[in-house]
Formats: sequence, structure tokens, C-alpha cells
Amino acid sequence: MLAFDLYRHWETDLRPFTVNALRRMTPEQLAWKPPGWHSSAFELAEHMALCEWVWIYRNALKLVPWEARWESGRFPDLDSLLQYWDEIHRVTVQWLKDTPISQLGRKLPMPYPDMPWATMDWVIYHVMEHEIHHRGQLFMLMRMQGIDPPEI
Repeated sequence: MLAFDLYRHWETDLRPFTVNALRRMTPEQLAWKPPGWHSSAFELAEHMALCEWVWIYRNALKLVPWEARWESGRFPDLDSLLQYWDEIHRVTVQWLKDTPISQLGRKLPMPYPDMPWATMDWVIYHVMEHEIHHRGQLFMLMRMQGIDPPEI
């Protein structure tokens, strides 16, 4: 059994609903922030992509050095952000499709003093849970603007 067999719903349900929600919004709606709120929908999307890049692409798979940093604000529009996020996610999905579940519990060194290692299982779950959490915030921002989020 492959890791993808355990996490296929990320590819078939979770990510498509997130992307569908974002694509329902105009650039103005993506940029809107309610008073006192920390992030626009666009900023939440960038933050979700950043999480996958940091935890999986950089920390776990080590495809860029630890010193590499995410350039916040480099995406001029949703299409460019989603294209890059999809490139990152394709790497994640391919890793899941190539990896037996027996490898999910292997300890991976992490670059944090308070977290010197993590299992890939924890990393994947963390990134998925993070996306689910922020997708809920995205849906809230949509409803506040009179936009119906996708039915889950």
C-alpha cells in the first residue's frame, strides 16, 4: 500500500474545494479584508501554499535548502499563485504515489530547536489540517461578501 492510498482525499476532495472557492472570487473580493481581520482571501491562499512549501517541499523533501525563504507578495494574481501552488502540490502527490506507507513513520530531521524531527505522516497531516483550517476562514470571508462557498 502506498502513502497516496491513505491521503488520496487531499487530491480528490480537499484541494479541489479550496481552489474552487478561490476561483469563485473576483480580484477585489480576494483582496477584501473585514475591519480588524488579519488576512484577505488571497493572503490566506498564499499562506496555505507557503505551509505546503515550508513543511513538505523544503523541510521534509529538502528540495530547496533550509535557508531558502518564501518571497511573500510575489504573486500578482490568483492564477500565478495557484499555478505555483499546484507545482508544489504535484511534488507532494508524486511523493505520496511513490512511497510505501511503511515510510510515513520514519523520523525526518527538522531545522527547529524545539522540533528536531517529525515523521512524514505528521508533516502531511499538519499541512492538510492547516489547509482545512484556513479554508474555513476563506469560506467565512466569502459569506461575509455574499458569495456562496462550494458545498462540501
